[in-house]
Amino acid sequence: MPMSVKLRIDESAVIGPVRRRTFGSFVEHLGRCVYTGIFEPDHPTATPEGFRQDVLDLVEELGVSSIRYPGGNFVSGYRWEDGIGPVEQRPARLDLAWHTLEPNTFGVDEFMAWMKQADLEPIMAVNLGTRGVLEAVDLIDYCNVPRGSANAERRRTNG
Repeated sequence: MPMSVKLRIDESAVIGPVRRRTFGSFVEHLGRCVYTGIFEPDHPTATPEGFRQDVLDLVEELGVSSIRYPGGNFVSGYRWEDGIGPVEQRPARLDLAWHTLEPNTFGVDEFMAWMKQADLEPIMAVNLGTRGVLEAVDLIDYCNVPRGSANAERRRTNG
């Protein structure tokens, strides 16, 4: 016997605020999410930084508020230092999660630039699978300390 269900939405019956991060998402180096997804310098809609404008527009349309990076299984073997500084100096590495070659042409620096362009809040994930707490502290330092520390000065040098 089929069941029937009624749903009534009453805007005046507010239970509580909805946190902005409820509408968050993540970016993982899997399939087309990064390369040929959000980052494709040769795409017809690419911004000068290589970000696909059509994807930026869709992210805005979806109402995404924050993005975790690097997301999914990729973070379990990610070396954040590989994704900073001049792209031509970054090492290509075997991605242990997906058994692919990661060129590191999109990394922490590009992610933060994409976040700024998309006007979203970044949430950084840290690799505690193959790395440790000190690498996580260094990433926090790189991303957040305004100036003075070695990692903050690296970030400032990298733009």
